[in-house]
Amino acid sequence: MTRRRKWYSFVSCCLVTLLLSCSHPRMDEFEASIGQIVQDDLIRRFGYPQRFKKLPTGSEVWDYEFLAGNSRCVGYRVFFDQDRRSQRWEPQSCRINQ
Repeated sequence: MTRRRKWYSFVSCCLVTLLLSCSHPRMDEFEASIGQIVQDDLIRRFGYPQRFKKLPTGSEVWDYEFLAGNSRCVGYRVFFDQDRRSQRWEPQSCRINQ
């Protein structure tokens, strides 16, 4: 029984290390979709933003925050045009950790 327990502990540690060392596929997918996706599709794939703001020009800015490996927060600010199409993103400080 002790040998089995050691084996499970070893395998568990290896899996956790592997998962934490990999880039988060959700982040890669999110970044790649900006510039090609409209607001409704972004909501369907990644959920609602934590914050959003409508600008006087009719465009919008949305802030997203995701938890990545090691419980690290990754923030994005996404800019949309008047046609609700994403234009670009920039890194954003997370407010989750504050």
